[in-house]
Amino acid sequence: MTKASPPRRIVDQITTTTDKRFEPVARMADAIVRATLETGDCTQQDLHTMGFARQDITVLWHFANALAAIELKCRANGICSSYEREVRYA
Repeated sequence: MTKASPPRRIVDQITTTTDKRFEPVARMADAIVRATLETGDCTQQDLHTMGFARQDITVLWHFANALAAIELKCRANGICSSYEREVRYA
């Protein structure tokens, strides 16, 4: 019996168990994805309502929003749950 691998998020490609620099961005991107799937949109005010500090929103919004947009696009195309390719940079 093969062991099924858990779904991978786009942000998992830049976050490792030893390097957690992007974990705050990942949490915010996940919140943006959830809000967008539930209501069709997510604003900075929505994140504040979810408990994110205004300072964190100001600093991380653009990066997290970009990751969320990629995640949503991948989900729409049905490729994220099996996204296992290694990210390689030229």
